Formats: sequence, C-alpha cells, structure tokens
Amino acid sequence: MLLLVCGIGTLIAIAGIIVGIIAITRRSNKRRAIVGLCLSALTLLLGLIAGVVIYNWYQSKNLGECFDPSLYPSQEAAQRCVEDKLGGTQPENAI
Repeated sequence: MLLLVCGIGTLIAIAGIIVGIIAITRRSNKRRAIVGLCLSALTLLLGLIAGVVIYNWYQSKNLGECFDPSLYPSQEAAQRCVEDKLGGTQPENAI
C-alpha cells in the first residue's frame, strides 16, 4: 500500500534492505532477516516496474508538452491540454 503513496514504499524498501543486510551480518534471527530482505527487494522491484510503466504512459500520451510555458502560458491552458490528451473533462454538475 505504501508503494502507491508517493513512492514512500520505495524508501521503506531501501531501509528494509539495509536493515536486513545488517541483521544477516550480525546473525540476529537470520530467517526473519532473509524474509525481510526478500520482501524489501520485491517491493523495490515492484516500485521500479511501476515507475517504468508510469513513465512510458506519460511519454506515450505526450503530456510533457502541456507543461511548456511557451505553449501553454496559464495554468488553465495547461489543464485544458492535459484534459484533452487524457480524454475529456468532467461534467460541470459532477460532484
């Protein structure tokens, strides 16, 4: 769940890998350290895959041009560009 919240899960996975390596070298509950290390590595791998997928989606939709101030000088124009590229806007009476 934390992986999806602003990448916090990736930072926690890195910390988990470090703590797992330290626990293995100190021979402190080796089985638990190995499980934690594997889960942290898996989380880091999933974060990397999600990052690549999101980056490729961003590039395929060509959303980067919407944030070019020379093409879209106002926030409203940039938002309109993003909405057009993503397939429309919300109805006015939507909650």
